[in-house]
Amino acid sequence: MIARYLAIIAAFLYAANACAAELTPAVQNGQLGLTIEAPAYPDTLRKDLTSGLTNRILIRVTLARGTEIVSTRAVEIAVRYDLWDEHFNTTVTLDGVQTEARIVPNMEQMQTFLRRLPLPRLFASNGLGRGHALTLTADILLNPVDRERMEMIRKWVAQNNVGPGDAGGRNGDLAVAIFNKIFEQYSKGAEVAAVWRETSVSRPFRLEELADESH
Repeated sequence: MIARYLAIIAAFLYAANACAAELTPAVQNGQLGLTIEAPAYPDTLRKDLTSGLTNRILIRVTLARGTEIVSTRAVEIAVRYDLWDEHFNTTVTLDGVQTEARIVPNMEQMQTFLRRLPLPRLFASNGLGRGHALTLTADILLNPVDRERMEMIRKWVAQNNVGPGDAGGRNGDLAVAIFNKIFEQYSKGAEVAAVWRETSVSRPFRLEELADESH
């Protein structure tokens, strides 16, 4: 079981592009959200999306007022390709509660959706105050590994005296890279880690600069 999981992790060892995604804040019905445009996804994401496995994108969005963190929300997008019907089943959850489920009919529309991710109504705008500089930070993780799963992998590797690459049939350099990328985040106290992640920060903005898109 663990060996198979490590082999799956090996398939997702990617280097993030130097160009971070663009975050565009928006207000809708008095609530603040954002759109994430052009994340630097791995080149092989298209192939991975049609594997039949569920791919998960975890986005942790943090709202800050100056240096003060106001609130954080967690959005998870799960995508699974139906090999029989040849479409994508996609669900979106906010802090563990499902907010949307959709069927995306083909790869082109799936890629369009992922290239411009709308995350509306994340934070209540009342109480934020006018005239304050705000920023939004999005930490995007592809197929994250939670702390419990990371601990299972650590114990399995220690007991079997092998690296992840041995389980997946990859070379030693790849094994070390996977191992280091996951456990570097784990050792720093992360609750979740991923072999591909990207962090983007919006430009500072003020609420009064944003038009309510619901009008």
